[in-house]
Amino acid sequence: MKTAKKMLKPSLVLLCTAISFPLFAQFSQVGNILSTGVNDAEKIMNAYVSPFANGMGASLSGGWYNTAKPHKLGGFDITITANVVIIPSSDKTFDPAALGLGDPANGLNVVVDGNNSPTVAGKNETGSQLTYTQDVFGTPDQSDDVLFTQFNLPKGSNLAYSFMPMAQVGIGLVKGTEIIGRYSPELKYGKSGKLGLWGVGLKHDVLQWIPGLSKLPILNISLHGGYTKLSSTNDINFQPEFYEPILGAGSISDFFPEMYDNQQMLMDISNLTANLLVSVDLPVICIYGGVGVSSNKTILELAGTYPMAALQGTSFVVDESTAIKNPINMEIKSTDVRLNAGFRIKMAVVTLHFDYTYANYSIATAGLGISLR
Repeated sequence: MKTAKKMLKPSLVLLCTAISFPLFAQFSQVGNILSTGVNDAEKIMNAYVSPFANGMGASLSGGWYNTAKPHKLGGFDITITANVVIIPSSDKTFDPAALGLGDPANGLNVVVDGNNSPTVAGKNETGSQLTYTQDVFGTPDQSDDVLFTQFNLPKGSNLAYSFMPMAQVGIGLVKGTEIIGRYSPELKYGKSGKLGLWGVGLKHDVLQWIPGLSKLPILNISLHGGYTKLSSTNDINFQPEFYEPILGAGSISDFFPEMYDNQQMLMDISNLTANLLVSVDLPVICIYGGVGVSSNKTILELAGTYPMAALQGTSFVVDESTAIKNPINMEIKSTDVRLNAGFRIKMAVVTLHFDYTYANYSIATAGLGISLR
């Protein structure tokens, strides 16, 4: 078992590094967004990060089953599954001008240069430029407003999909019930980035309760429910030097660099899915499908201490007293109906399966495992 784990973990690291971690790398840029203030930062981060959160959430709903037939008592399977989620084209860009940024009633004005900025799943090109000014003189003429931040929104990753591999074990219980557990070992990347998941599910044979159909030899119908939680940590590096070209060096007070070394973006993505499954199980091949619903919830936090510009008189300054701790704690939610179809080939105890789930965030799944009883 230890040998298998040692072999599995490097393989997962290589796969994730090549496929999904470029998405995570883009998150190191989101610190700049905080310079707009917490309210606008949440709006921008929601638009930029949501395709990743929804895509990873959808991937957690896939790979739970490759037949509707639960294991017999004491039967089991061990399966390595990979889910690739296709992010729709409509979620590759967003219009920052449509987010309701700024607060003109209180003199906070925003100029957006470019209305087609990439999300994290979009093209690897510079995003729209945002210019924020504050009216400190109480006049309608914006030409004398004070500039306090200007930057380009983050680039995209140029990856229109997300990828999540995992190991899964199913064990047969009594009364046509199977318990399922899934797990991905904690994968580390960068200085302190890490990613891992766990999940638990149940599958129950409902055909046994339908008179006249329970004796059919190859048809199986079952209900399935599953919960999966993914936790990730990503490095952020947002330093006071960001403000120097905008406010001037005289506006940046001396500070201790280590004060800002604890910046991280934390994401907990959970998925709850329920499905009605049908399969035709022949000796070598199984044709299966399902219809159900998938619900995702992402808790996104920016943890640590971040430099912020604060108005003093008619100018902005950045010092230790203006720093802000743990500024972002927000939720991203989505619900989707899913239709699934696939096939499994079984040779002795070895299984190989492929399926496709049609949904707003569609999923292609492949798996390899061993199965007994």
